[in-house]
Amino acid sequence: DPTPHTHTRETEVFRVVCGTYRFQCGDEEFDAPPGTVVVLPPYVRHSWRNIGDEPGQMFAIVTPGGFEQLFMEIEASGAASPDEIAMIEARLGIINDETLALDR
Repeated sequence: DPTPHTHTRETEVFRVVCGTYRFQCGDEEFDAPPGTVVVLPPYVRHSWRNIGDEPGQMFAIVTPGGFEQLFMEIEASGAASPDEIAMIEARLGIINDETLALDR
């Protein structure tokens, strides 16, 4: 489950395949059962977590393209902490509030 974060260019679209997720998008919080489609626009702080008793699965589309490289590099490197992930994001030019925190 990701920590609350904000993208500066990516729109994320999720379709819940199984499980029930709780999404936060801006000031709104809502539950998303299977079949729900959720659009998370850039510049809006968001997060999600599986709140069901069963493992969850979602199908995701992220635009513009290139964002998938982030997940491949996180897995390959074993990065686990927000700072480690933010460093990969910065290297790939993916900017969100986690990445911006590195400049502190």
